[in-house]
Amino acid sequence: MVGSAFFSFGRRPAFLGCCYMQLISGLIVSLSPYYWFYVVFRFLTAFATGGTMCTSFVLIMEIIGPKRRELVAILYQIPFNLGHASLPLFSYFIRTWRWFHFSITIFSAVFIIYICLVPESPRWLYTQGRLDESVKILEKIAKRNRAPTDTIRAEMDTAFKALAAKTPTKKGTMIDLFRTPYLRLKTICMVIDWIVVCMVYYGTSQYISKLGGDIFVNNAIGAALGVPGTLLCIVMTKYLGRRITMMITNAISGVALLALVFLIYSDMTIQVVCAVIGLFGASITFPNAYLWGGEIFPTVVRSNGLGLCSMFGRVGGLLAPFICDLSHFKPWITPLVFGAVSIIAVIGTIFLPETRGMPLPETLEDGETFGRKKEA
Repeated sequence: MVGSAFFSFGRRPAFLGCCYMQLISGLIVSLSPYYWFYVVFRFLTAFATGGTMCTSFVLIMEIIGPKRRELVAILYQIPFNLGHASLPLFSYFIRTWRWFHFSITIFSAVFIIYICLVPESPRWLYTQGRLDESVKILEKIAKRNRAPTDTIRAEMDTAFKALAAKTPTKKGTMIDLFRTPYLRLKTICMVIDWIVVCMVYYGTSQYISKLGGDIFVNNAIGAALGVPGTLLCIVMTKYLGRRITMMITNAISGVALLALVFLIYSDMTIQVVCAVIGLFGASITFPNAYLWGGEIFPTVVRSNGLGLCSMFGRVGGLLAPFICDLSHFKPWITPLVFGAVSIIAVIGTIFLPETRGMPLPETLEDGETFGRKKEA
């Protein structure tokens, strides 16, 4: 739904709409008089939060150039990590659910001023043929960065003529992700990566909290691992590329969690170490999945592609607690499932192209040819 809104109204309206929906529905949850009322508005809050994350990331990817793309796109995850790590602190000191939910929602009030700060994506405007608006935003950005503005209009006109000559401007849909064989393969493999990373990241976090010790401390440690994992992701994606990094980090999670299957009756410290290593691998994979997904999909269906990945990623996160509960039957089942799907993700990653330092694909034709090896 958010992806459709992207192309009907633009990146900015979809982002701001999700921000305000997150704030309003979150505050209403704190006042819920009935359980069904609580469930409905919690769903709307979660829907808006997912939309906010997806739309804001697409905006970043379409404004930042290739030179700084990996740095900014990965650092984008740091506030998420800090917010995740702060939840145990809030829950420890605020035990009443209404005040707890109000406390974590009220921070969204900062979104009110975003209407004055967040521009439309000039890349999206460009692909829609709205050159005047795109040039105006780019000139404003150039002036703010003390860069020359004289050639922006001429360069944009030349680039758009080349784009129009190559293929007519067309608005993409979710179905376009599956029309052509190579784009379809990339979409399926990227969706698998998102399902796995969300399942393993959230599932292992919950699994660690059940291994023993203080639940608040365990959750805080698990969430805090995201910060060094995100920082390490910057270095790995810069020097190793997206694909090798994804394969290595999924393999780290897979090996550590599969090792836990055979060490499930060993000392608790050993079990926690294996689980933490698995979680650390997923904490590196998570920002890379955002970065890589934003680069693989062409502009006309980028929001659709990331939205699809995010939706299926939430399905993985939804399944995570049920997989954790399988440990009640046999304690080794949970790490076996998480470890096995991580190895499956390693295999699926082989079919995805490297995108490091490459210009973003714009059209559906670009999306089909991008990363495909040229025939001799």
